[in-house]
Amino acid sequence: MKKLILFLALAGWVYLCQAQDQVQTQTQGQEHVKLKRHIVIKYVPINKYLESNSFEVEAMVNPKNSITLGIGIPTNQSVNGKYGMQPSTEIIEDKFGTTHIRAAYRHYSSKKMLPRGFYIEPYLKYQKIDFTIKGQFTGNDNVTYNAQIASSIKTYNMGFQLGVQFLLFKRVAIDWYFLGIEGGMLSGDLNAKVNPTTYVPDMKNEVDKAIADFPAFLSNKLKTTQTSDAVNVNAKSVPYPWLRTGISIGIAF
Repeated sequence: MKKLILFLALAGWVYLCQAQDQVQTQTQGQEHVKLKRHIVIKYVPINKYLESNSFEVEAMVNPKNSITLGIGIPTNQSVNGKYGMQPSTEIIEDKFGTTHIRAAYRHYSSKKMLPRGFYIEPYLKYQKIDFTIKGQFTGNDNVTYNAQIASSIKTYNMGFQLGVQFLLFKRVAIDWYFLGIEGGMLSGDLNAKVNPTTYVPDMKNEVDKAIADFPAFLSNKLKTTQTSDAVNVNAKSVPYPWLRTGISIGIAF
């Protein structure tokens, strides 16, 4: 997966660097306006909450349209005690990280022939979320047991967003996407290993009870299985909606 991300990032960078040096001519009435394709390199700080370092490269293809390639690199950091959760002394080690690739087409309403103004942007996105937890937990019978939970979730999404991009001093880009609507499919696995294994049936019962409380469209897509030392939950093609909003900052060239 990392090789695929690096390949796509390199291919996108080569394409965008070539695009920067190209010049198009547009006829407006009796005037001929020369347009040099502009490049904007951005950082998306809001994705740090998903433990991802996210960057985007936007390239103008004509005076009012651009394409964007976005890459998210997982940080694989601990989230114990973050995001409003109380820190747990039972957790010995945990890692969380998000990878994504996003390709978008953007149409500006502005007539400035620059990557700024109000826009609408349809896009496609692939996302992968990985986390692991290792710890020593206490059961209802006050007996301590060891557990290791690992999950990998993949999503395939389509959506569009509305936003506005500002250029300060013709260099500093502030991109505010204030409304994004996204829909996608989710698939993945969660595997929980327990020692001693006598806790495996109890864990499966607890998981089944939790899934039964989910809406039918979701619970019907989840399947739990049990082995001698683990419980596995598999999700396949689970539909879900999502709202997207945020701000990115960058430099225009």
